[in-house]
Amino acid sequence: MTFYAFRQLSSVMQLYWVLQHGTYLAQRWEADDDGVNLYHCADEGRGFFVEVGVDYGQEQPIVLRSFVSSVPLEDYCHYVRLLWEGT
Repeated sequence: MTFYAFRQLSSVMQLYWVLQHGTYLAQRWEADDDGVNLYHCADEGRGFFVEVGVDYGQEQPIVLRSFVSSVPLEDYCHYVRLLWEGT
């Protein structure tokens, strides 16, 4: 699915599609201790990213934002640990 087609879906269908087809990458924490999960969604090009959080009023997961830029990925740098398996 392309980013444009994804953005045309309803919020419920976006969430369903991400959870079925997206690849979970990382989680980050907001100042109020709310977690946000990051997913990558493949398409014909480089793909796009989707952040999924929780609406605590409804107690349901929701799509917070979707993007193609790498700039929002900086929010996840503190939570990524790379391991080196050199000889």
